[in-house]
Amino acid sequence: MHELFGKASSLLAKLYIALDAHDFEAVAGCFSTDGVWIRQGKTLRGREEIQGTLSDTRPATRTTIHVVTNVCIDSQSDREGTCRFYLTVYRHNSEFPPPYPVPTPGVVGLGNAELIYNGHQWLLQHMKTGPYVFAN
Repeated sequence: MHELFGKASSLLAKLYIALDAHDFEAVAGCFSTDGVWIRQGKTLRGREEIQGTLSDTRPATRTTIHVVTNVCIDSQSDREGTCRFYLTVYRHNSEFPPPYPVPTPGVVGLGNAELIYNGHQWLLQHMKTGPYVFAN
């Protein structure tokens, strides 16, 4: 399980760093080609829909920092695994460049993920963010 712990933590960090940078192609690349992300109550299926939805709905003026903590591996085999993690999101909307005042977290909640190994790398097969325990 030690291998998947490091890989899952790194993959989640890669995804959310890309999301914060508005690099939606890189976000989609963290998923398998038919991966599913249940995000904000909507089910996004496949890389194309994930990338397109983020491109169409995420304001360019929104700055976010997603903090992933407490990654817990629940199961693992040679080709798949599951994990849970906490997600804290800091958000600020502004047309002006940073620095910004430090916001309170916009949401804090639990995420669940199923990962698969495609022979070359670990990818997200299914991820659900929420329910959020705290939300502004």
